[in-house]
Amino acid sequence: MATSEASQQANRSAMDPQRLVVIFYMVSGIVLALFLANILGSIWAKVGWPDPDVIEGLDWKVTTLVGVVLSLGAGIGCYFHPRVKTLSMECATELMRVTWPTWEETRSSTVAVVVASLVSAVILFAIDTAAAKLMIDWLPVLWGKL
Repeated sequence: MATSEASQQANRSAMDPQRLVVIFYMVSGIVLALFLANILGSIWAKVGWPDPDVIEGLDWKVTTLVGVVLSLGAGIGCYFHPRVKTLSMECATELMRVTWPTWEETRSSTVAVVVASLVSAVILFAIDTAAAKLMIDWLPVLWGKL
């Protein structure tokens, strides 16, 4: 398989896998913080506890701050846990070795999948229509003649 110019450029840049791990942890931390803030907001409302604004300009409430702190703690805990860090580094290193397809390969593969899906849909429609016709129209007539 031919390597694309972008993947060759990425491989030549010799990006450190640790950089990918840190970026992943930061993005995951933001997503987890938003998730926890919403879940904790629902729990706070269900229990009836007040949820005042902590940072008024940003509309941060107590639940948002607790979600951010929990997410930050989970991220730091995972990053400094030896087994999790080793696994993260191995995954990032493996991602650095991946040869990504070119635009032409991606486009031709997508067209092949769409065509195969349409052909399958037509075949399944024909089978379903024939089966429905058989069960609704033909079998009752045959059973009536027996």
